[in-house]
Amino acid sequence: MDSIKSKVSYISGLMDGLKIDKNTNEGRILLEVLDVLKNMAEEIENISEAQKHTEDYMDAIDENLAYLQDDLYDENYETYKDMEGNFEEVKCPNCDDTVYVDKDILSQRESLTCPNCHSNISLKDIHANCDKPSDS
Repeated sequence: MDSIKSKVSYISGLMDGLKIDKNTNEGRILLEVLDVLKNMAEEIENISEAQKHTEDYMDAIDENLAYLQDDLYDENYETYKDMEGNFEEVKCPNCDDTVYVDKDILSQRESLTCPNCHSNISLKDIHANCDKPSDS
């Protein structure tokens, strides 16, 4: 498909070929419309180029973020795995996201804020479970 600029150039060539009189009312209107079309085509092309550049930039950021997330979550998972005895699993009642919280923090707080949905998680039931002696 031809670009908008090339289509406007084609229309401009047609108008030149028709030898439209620039001194008539109709000729002046047609020339002004053609001028507006040329400006619009140029602006659309500039916006299109900027959008492509932005898409490329966002793809690069997305890729970098994915690498960072993989590294961060892998490291955190290994850390939590090594320290399993010090953390308690807390499930958000609103979004069902699982949060790992240090047992010392659980004993000091009444509630937490879910990092996923930002709702309040009451820790009353969890405090009761932490106070019970473990089977091991």
